Amino acid sequence: MKLNKITAALATIGMFSTAAFAQEAQTTEKIQKVEVTGTSIKRTNTETASPVQVIRAEDIKRSGATNMSELMQTIPSITSGGQNDFTSGNGFAAGTATASLRGLGSASTLTLINGRRMAATATADPNSGQSTLYNINNIPMSAIERVEVLKDGASAVYGSDAIAGVVNIILKKEYKGLEATATTSGATQGGFKNNNISLFGGYGDVDTDGFNIMVGLDVSKREGTKVEKSGGISALPVARGKWGGDIFGADSAITFTPNYYPETGVGSGVYNTNAPVYPSKCPANQVSSTILSSKAPACAMDLNQYAYFTTPSKSANLFSRASFNVTKDITGFVEAGVSRLENEFPSSGGFATLSSGLSTWFDPAGNRRSFRFALPANHPDNPLFAANSANQLRVATGARLADIAAGTDVTQTTYRLVGGLSGTHFGWDWQSGVMLNKSKRESRDYGAINAVTAGAALEKYRFGGTNSAELLKQISPDANSRGETTVNSVDLKGSTEFGQLAGGAIGIAAGGEYRRESIEMVSDANLAAGNYVGRGASSATGSRNVASLFTEANLPVLKSVNIEAAVRYDRYSDYGSSTTPKIGFKYTPIPELSFRGTVSEGFRAPGLTQISTSNVSSFQTINTNRDWVRCPTGAAIPGATNYETNECTTGTRSIASFIVANTQLKPETSRSKTLGLVFAPTANFSGTLDVYQISRKNEIDRLSSNDILRKLYAEGNTFYNDVVFRSPDPTTLLKDAKGNPIPGTGTVVGVKRKYLNLGESIVKGVDLELAYKANLGEWGRLNTTLFAGYIDSFKYQSEAGNPFVDTSDTGDTPRLKTRLNLTWSLNDYSVFGSMNYVSGYGLPAFNTTTGVKTICSPGFTKAELAETSDCRVASFTSFDMGATYTGFKDLTLRATVRNVFDRNAPFDPNYNYYNTVLHNPQGRALTVSANYKFK
Repeated sequence: MKLNKITAALATIGMFSTAAFAQEAQTTEKIQKVEVTGTSIKRTNTETASPVQVIRAEDIKRSGATNMSELMQTIPSITSGGQNDFTSGNGFAAGTATASLRGLGSASTLTLINGRRMAATATADPNSGQSTLYNINNIPMSAIERVEVLKDGASAVYGSDAIAGVVNIILKKEYKGLEATATTSGATQGGFKNNNISLFGGYGDVDTDGFNIMVGLDVSKREGTKVEKSGGISALPVARGKWGGDIFGADSAITFTPNYYPETGVGSGVYNTNAPVYPSKCPANQVSSTILSSKAPACAMDLNQYAYFTTPSKSANLFSRASFNVTKDITGFVEAGVSRLENEFPSSGGFATLSSGLSTWFDPAGNRRSFRFALPANHPDNPLFAANSANQLRVATGARLADIAAGTDVTQTTYRLVGGLSGTHFGWDWQSGVMLNKSKRESRDYGAINAVTAGAALEKYRFGGTNSAELLKQISPDANSRGETTVNSVDLKGSTEFGQLAGGAIGIAAGGEYRRESIEMVSDANLAAGNYVGRGASSATGSRNVASLFTEANLPVLKSVNIEAAVRYDRYSDYGSSTTPKIGFKYTPIPELSFRGTVSEGFRAPGLTQISTSNVSSFQTINTNRDWVRCPTGAAIPGATNYETNECTTGTRSIASFIVANTQLKPETSRSKTLGLVFAPTANFSGTLDVYQISRKNEIDRLSSNDILRKLYAEGNTFYNDVVFRSPDPTTLLKDAKGNPIPGTGTVVGVKRKYLNLGESIVKGVDLELAYKANLGEWGRLNTTLFAGYIDSFKYQSEAGNPFVDTSDTGDTPRLKTRLNLTWSLNDYSVFGSMNYVSGYGLPAFNTTTGVKTICSPGFTKAELAETSDCRVASFTSFDMGATYTGFKDLTLRATVRNVFDRNAPFDPNYNYYNTVLHNPQGRALTVSANYKFK
């Protein structure tokens, strides 16, 4: 039966129950019931038709995770598409950490706090297509009671935009007493230090005093760890040895000692960027004859000395809650929280840079800009002038400015205020709430070259000399940008039982929510004008109102058969409405075994940065052989010259990428299916096994610059004529056999890319959970759990009509991810161990147009492939061990050693050294904490 055919039936159930509850109301108090993520119907049996993984506070403490980002890495269903805040590699989303279920991206993973939405961080990440990002690192770890992961997707209760599932972070509801916890962690080989102090206190008891007030504070500081300080990844010994200089070797001709490239003729404005003046002032050990393609001597330096694995950060999270009795039948609560995260991202290049080539970029209005600095003929630092005071030639300058550091500082502040009432009347358990949630983001970019003011100032600048603060500010003024998002909502829901079926009373729930979302991102005035050389910028202004209604029913049609059904209606003010149903079943033929399954539909409205007034200018790498003006049908023009190295074969180039919103976007839609077992053959052993499939259509993304070049040239689609831009620099023009420039053959420097509804993704896999508990008598208790996630296939279609390619068994979606936990407890002692496993994966290349998949990507060097086995990244297994001791009065001591055997993260040539999503570079790491409860 199609889901859209049961929608009306579900709505009828909701209306019928509302009318009938008054006659069927029950006032007799029953067994204590709990609410489970994925349903608003309270029940005594927490295993519903939907698979839910629960990570409790004690599990979090044992894991040694110091923030939510590290915790998410331990969950098998969390794979690619998320982000961490370790380094500036996150670009526009620097300082943001997100969760991604099933590899479908963080925008398709609904992240909640106590069942309510978070305000998105005030940024967008166009580089990975993510439009809505929820920063999970602004949640106080000490306040978490448990984390529930709903894994069947498309929750009709919490939001139909939960296409991949829900991560529901449940905070403590009540606390009495006062405790303090101090935690420190770091790698045993050095670096990766993280210190945390938390205080948590509460007073009163709701049952006896009629109220409880609690307050918690988390403060943490993470030190930065440079690449050169770490030995926790396999790539480092390779880079230091066999590769001969990827680390601690020359990799840039932009150095503190400038390289000067002379003008080919007086006033020509053309510079020989492959033949610099001999770098006589360069330290002898930095003169390189290999750094330039021409092999001409140039000054060179290693940039990896500025590279970080983790960058410095500080955070403070304050959480408070008051719970109280309003009447004997009504309770209330007020939650208030504020968090502040400060991240530093030193530039991977260390300092402000001048390129000898012509830099070309887009400003946010889509206008092409360009900049190149050339020292005047009579500048004292011009080596030609120093040799001959009558010199008339300028010199293009490639240099790193040692007195102008470069990087980005990001500060994110989140405010959250929630108040609500709940009670029981006329047989209904009901609750309501009002939420005000705001997220503010401020960033300071420093070390960028201002193309408007830098030219004149650089003519006064002395390389290696003393320069005034005023002059440095003219060259590189700070860029201060800000952003703000809000989510304000009001909600009401209730549940009850009525009537009677063969298996028991019918459970019903209904509710509604109204919320307003808004975003405003304002770039610094110089960024907004496109004045910084090669710097992208983003801006967005938009808001929407969303009204939602839902109803769900729990139908025990037989003692052994339970049907769960729900339907949700959402109306968005900026695009329209959608109705999404969900149905599930649970069949229990014997008490020790149940079968379960769900089918649901979902949708995700376009993000505000995708559909409202917004634009982003960034950069992207293209394959130069896609340019059929310079390389007709992928080959060079016979007799033509002035090509870049390997341009018509394997060459690449970084170009400007201008990304624009699209008000005509349609929502993404999804269909989710699960089928599984719940079993408990003995009192001590239980488990679940669930097979799932999630398909997502009308995926919102942009075509890559490579795809646009293909459509324009290979397919002759003239729609893209006006979105591909070529360099105005005449030196990039091809020359014919007679040496004459060929008009219109300048290199591609930029492409405009609009958000579109494109193709489809279909992911299939299996989840397994096992639990074993044993009472060993005088030898204590033993608890064992296993969580495993297996991805059978991840089929991706780049555009409707294109073939699907299976991207499973790659770095984005490895086949198998598991975590095995074992805990032994005896009196005051508790010892635990964990095994973490991520399967190895291939390094193929995909042609999403033809569907062809090659076993090994042709873009890797022989040296890189030599460090893989048959073009595969090695599997990674690590073991964690820890102990807890409670023998001291009011004091709990805990220690966790992660990666006990100091395994190095395997080398992945698609990343800088290691896969930043699946692995970490710490090697063996130790976390120690002490918790004291005051009396």
